[in-house]
Amino acid sequence: MSALYAMHFVGKGGRGGGAVYVGNGKIVGIDVGNLRYTGTFTEQDGRLQGTVDLYAPTGGTLVTGAQVPAGSRWSIALDWPADFADGSLQALVVQGSPVHVVFEKVAAI
Repeated sequence: MSALYAMHFVGKGGRGGGAVYVGNGKIVGIDVGNLRYTGTFTEQDGRLQGTVDLYAPTGGTLVTGAQVPAGSRWSIALDWPADFADGSLQALVVQGSPVHVVFEKVAAI
């Protein structure tokens, strides 16, 4: 499971992408908007459940269309199948708006 993944995501305000490490109960990544991701997860009954904290050091516009000032922080919950990188859309809610993400495994780590 420990691997680096490419992320491709879409929301009502646009599209984006980034890279994220998922493994050993940790999630760490960055996207093209300079959003930083750190979080934890557990795997049980074929599901990944966890929380990811997002940090926007430079602020900007999210794919939801929302504007966030520099230094903004918030958390999102995730509950995905353990095989989340199978090419299917994974759903998230970011500040009350839906975002869909597709993960592509780059390499095992």
